Amino acid sequence: MSGPADKLRRRIVKDAGPDPIDVFVGKRVRERRLKVGLSQTAVAARLGVSFQAVQKYESAGNRISASTLFRLGQMLGVAPGYFFEGYVDPSSEAAIQPRKAKR
Repeated sequence: MSGPADKLRRRIVKDAGPDPIDVFVGKRVRERRLKVGLSQTAVAARLGVSFQAVQKYESAGNRISASTLFRLGQMLGVAPGYFFEGYVDPSSEAAIQPRKAKR
């Protein structure tokens, strides 16, 4: 029997694979990194992590903490929300869209 608590339970990566959100965010990090012309080594040096850690962030092998996501955004010239833009939750059909700037 499954209830609301079951949906909130943390995924176990070795059993269920990486969370689709982590996969999406990792792809967005890679796309943006390549667009601004930075190597994984350069990003790693600025973050103070190994280039393998950056590889794992991009492949969703490692989850990206909020502080690291914030720093990545600063480094890559985007707000943290950028990494989620366009994500569609398979259980809903609502895509996450960027906010329009107030004028």
